[in-house]
Amino acid sequence: MQLFPNGRGVGVTDALHGLAEWPVVLLFGLVTQLGDGWFLFVLGGALFVAGEEFPVLGIDRRRALFVFGLALTYVAVIGALKGYFGLGRPPGATEPPELAWFPAALSVLLESVTTAEGPGFPSGHALGTTMVWGGLALVVDWGTARQRLGVAAAVIGLVSLSRLVLGVHYLVDVVVGTAVGAALLGALYRASEAGTDPGRVLGVAVGVGVLGLFNGFTFDSVAAIGGALGGWLVWRGVADSTPAHPTDRGEVLAGFAVLAGAGILFAVIEAFEPPLALAFVGTAVAVGGAVGAPLLGERAV
Repeated sequence: MQLFPNGRGVGVTDALHGLAEWPVVLLFGLVTQLGDGWFLFVLGGALFVAGEEFPVLGIDRRRALFVFGLALTYVAVIGALKGYFGLGRPPGATEPPELAWFPAALSVLLESVTTAEGPGFPSGHALGTTMVWGGLALVVDWGTARQRLGVAAAVIGLVSLSRLVLGVHYLVDVVVGTAVGAALLGALYRASEAGTDPGRVLGVAVGVGVLGLFNGFTFDSVAAIGGALGGWLVWRGVADSTPAHPTDRGEVLAGFAVLAGAGILFAVIEAFEPPLALAFVGTAVAVGGAVGAPLLGERAV
């Protein structure tokens, strides 16, 4: 029995993508980065390392790791769901806009921000944006709760809309992605005692990563479980030693150096997709390094 026997298209994607001229496509290609995996990891990691020193959004590191853990969980969940359903994307999702004047050196970047490959249901961008930006709204101290939730809702709406304008998702994909993301966020927020026990979120990421392996041992599924397990194991070892707040900017800078190294390692693994065993170890080291960055930064200075 098919989940959507009559298809997932209700005409919205065709209308929005078909009417969008190239400036609009490029604009939404940039907007969609607010919900891309790399941006969510950088945001969560930077908030964790900087703690209260982070501009505007600064919070204690346990609640910051809760946000980072949400990004890890999102990767594991979306991999498992897409692998299970295996539903494709709209026609033309892999075709970037044709811009004859666009510099050839930037063509790869253009393709990256305006296209998508692989299964399309549910939308990972909608799910991840809902979890991470919604999680931020729940734990940061900026403004009022209504203001924070309003900003999060705006970002979620724009990123979801961008997936339709770019023609890489159907409306059903983003609606379900947002709904699943909201349900998971609510459950994890309660399970982690309002974000103060991030180890539970990391544990959930590991559990979901294991479930994802039942869809097959692919690069994505192995990288997801490797990263989640590395982050969880390191946090178990450093949770009591990691300072809740940075003592000075030197510590923060040293922590960012460690985080940058972990990010570079992760990016190299993503780019070259090495054998599965190496991908597992590499992502475990990269995410574990990110989780250990604040403590390593403190020890360095």
